[in-house]
Amino acid sequence: MTKPMAVNARPRSGASPQSRVRARTRTCRLALFAMALAAGAAQAGDCTISTSGLSFGTYDPLVVSPVDANGSVQVNCSPGLGEILFGVNVTISLGTGGSGTYASRTMQLSTTSTLSYNLYTTAARTTVWGNGTGGTQTVGGAVGGLLSGQPSPRSFPVYGRIPGNQDAAAGLHGDTVIVTVTF
Repeated sequence: MTKPMAVNARPRSGASPQSRVRARTRTCRLALFAMALAAGAAQAGDCTISTSGLSFGTYDPLVVSPVDANGSVQVNCSPGLGEILFGVNVTISLGTGGSGTYASRTMQLSTTSTLSYNLYTTAARTTVWGNGTGGTQTVGGAVGGLLSGQPSPRSFPVYGRIPGNQDAAAGLHGDTVIVTVTF
């Protein structure tokens, strides 16, 4: 929307008419840039996600030490006008999987054979990656953007662990976890 703007000026002593016009031009350009950023802030970028699952390999029930594996969630964003500088801020939540709880996710072979495992936010495997409730945390940050220093696509690592010494039947155990990315 355009609207005519009245410009009234009172000459200052010592200021030439050209300097007053240049000062107003700079002010108008800054105001237009600020309005463009404000208008673009409401326009969210578009993001897509992909995942690489975790494969723990062969599990030996007689081994006491845990088995670790890594996967990732990749987020690729095309920023909107307001996000070009700082990127698209994303928050990633992981669901409970088939167990229905973050306390101990489970992989199943059948209803009678399960393996407890969990997914974590860091390689130290101390904080469970969930939805932010019950002691879990989400992971996130900027994706893309000229000043954020983050790439697009950006990969967020997922750290998994199966505790050792679990009595499970031989065979492929599996689980499906829902990944939710909010941007």
